[in-house]
Amino acid sequence: MSDATYTASFVGEDGAEVSTEQLEPIAGAPVKSLTRPGAADGEDITYELDPETADSDPVVYRATGVAGHDYS
Repeated sequence: MSDATYTASFVGEDGAEVSTEQLEPIAGAPVKSLTRPGAADGEDITYELDPETADSDPVVYRATGVAGHDYS
C-alpha cells in the first residue's frame, strides 16, 4: 500500500464487488468506514473496512446498509 493512495474494493450485501477505487489513507491507515452513493434507489450505502484485509491490496469494504437508517 502506497503512502499516497491505496486500492479499495467495495463489496455489496450480496457479496459481489460493486466497484474499485483509489483512496487516500488517514495517518497512513485505510479509512475505517465511508459512504458511497447507492445504485438504482439513490440512497447512500455505508461501507466498513474488513479488518482482515487492512494490510492487503486491495483493501475490502463491505456494505453494512443504507446510510442514516436505524437498524436496531
